[in-house]
Amino acid sequence: MGCSTQLLSRKEAYALIELSVQQARAGGKRLMIAIAQFDRFYRVVDTRDTAFGQYVLDVMMNRLGETGKLLTGSEPPVLCNWGSNAVLYILQENGDSELCWQAADAVKYAVERPIPEGSSELYLTSSIGVCYFPQDGLTSETLICRAESALQQAKDDGGNRISFYHSEDTNRMNRRIAVETGLRPALYQRQFHLSYQPIYRLQDGRLRGLEALIRWNHPELGVVSPNEFIPIAEQNGLIVPIGEWVIRESCKMLARIRKYGLRDLRMSINISPVQLQDMTFTSTVLNVLEENGLEPGSIELEITEHYLFHSSETAIASLSRLRAAGVRIALDDFGTGYSSFSNLKQLPIHCLKIDKSFIEKIDLQGAERHIVEAIIGLVQKLGIEVVAEGVEYEGQYRLLKEWGCDFVQGYLLGQPMEPTMMDTTMFRRTEREEERQADPCCAYEKEETPAAEVRA
Repeated sequence: MGCSTQLLSRKEAYALIELSVQQARAGGKRLMIAIAQFDRFYRVVDTRDTAFGQYVLDVMMNRLGETGKLLTGSEPPVLCNWGSNAVLYILQENGDSELCWQAADAVKYAVERPIPEGSSELYLTSSIGVCYFPQDGLTSETLICRAESALQQAKDDGGNRISFYHSEDTNRMNRRIAVETGLRPALYQRQFHLSYQPIYRLQDGRLRGLEALIRWNHPELGVVSPNEFIPIAEQNGLIVPIGEWVIRESCKMLARIRKYGLRDLRMSINISPVQLQDMTFTSTVLNVLEENGLEPGSIELEITEHYLFHSSETAIASLSRLRAAGVRIALDDFGTGYSSFSNLKQLPIHCLKIDKSFIEKIDLQGAERHIVEAIIGLVQKLGIEVVAEGVEYEGQYRLLKEWGCDFVQGYLLGQPMEPTMMDTTMFRRTEREEERQADPCCAYEKEETPAAEVRA
C-alpha cells in the first residue's frame, strides 16, 4: 500500500478503501479506518491564512504517514485528505488488540504534536472516529459511514478524543436524523404543546408564578424529551421559530389566567442562547407582551448557567436591553457549570435557580446541605432572588424555608400540568379566596395549609 496525500473525491476514496479491503481479506489481515478531524481548525485559518492552514495539514499528513511503519515495521498507511480539515487513515493490522489501541493513539499523538510557527509553536487537538474491517463492515461505504459515525460521537462528547464505532452509534445517528427530520414540520402541524409547573413563595405559601415547559408528541417516535430535541433545534436554527412560539403561547396563557385575579403572577420561559443572537429577539418579546396586554415584568426569561457565563457580547446586550425594558432575567440550573459568584454581579439577572442536583441531597448530612445554605445567603446579599428547583420532600422544604430561600419548585408542590388542569383546579382557590375577602360571610374559609402540603 502507498501513501496518498492528494484531495480525493468521495468516489475515489471509496475505491481506495475497497482496494485496501481486498488486500486485507486476501492476506487475512485486519483493517483500521480512522477519520481524524482537527478541532476548531477554522480558527487557524481565520487568524492566519489559508496558506498556513495548508502548511499545517501537510505537516500532519507527513507525520501520519510515518505512524504505520513505526507500528508494524512494514508499509506505511494509506492516507488522503478528507474534506478541508480532516484526514482519512487506513492501516493494515494483524489482529493484535494491543496494536489496535496503539495505532489509534499514534494517530492522535501525531496530530497533536506542536507545529513549528516561526519562533513559537501551534498546538491543536483532534477528534478521531475509528472502525475496523471486518468486524464493523465489509464494504467501503459501510466502513466510511461507521468511521464518520464514530467521529461524530467524539465531537458530540466535546472533542479532543478518540471514539470507536459501536452498533449503538448507528442507532443513535438514525434516531438523531429522525428527530431532526420531524422537527421541521412539528411546529406547523401543532405537535408541540406547553405544560406549566407552579412556583411558590416560601414566606406565605402563595403562588408566585409558572414555568412554561415545552413538550413534543411525535406521531411515530412518541414523546421526545426536550433534552433530546432542543440541542438539535439549536444546531439547525429551528430553535428561533420554536422559541418564538413558546413565548407567544406562554404570554397568551398568562393573559387568559389573569381573569382569576392573579395580577402578580409571573411566567417563566426558557430561552436559548441561539435566540439571543437573533437581532429581532428583543423586539419580538416586547411586541408579544404588548399584543397580550402584559407588562414586561410579568415574564421571566430563563437561560442556563453554562450558556450565560459563556455568552457573546450580542447575547448579553440583548438581555441587558430586555432588563432595561422591565423584563425579568433568571439564571437557570446554577451549580451545574462553572459557577462563579464573582461573575454574578456582572450579569443582568434578577433571579437565580439552584439546580435540583443540589436540592435533592440537602436533607442528608453532606456537602450539598452546606453549599445550598451558603448559596442562598450569598446570592441574596447581591440583591438576587433564589428559587430552589426539584423540591420533592417535606424535609427539603423545611430546610429551605429555614435558610430563607425565596421560592420553591418541584413535584412536592406541583407537577407540570396541562392548561385544562390549571383552569379547573389550580386557580379556583385564589378565586374563592378573593370572594371571602370581599364578603366576610362567605362560607369558604381561607386555607392556612403551607405550600409544602399543596398538591396541584
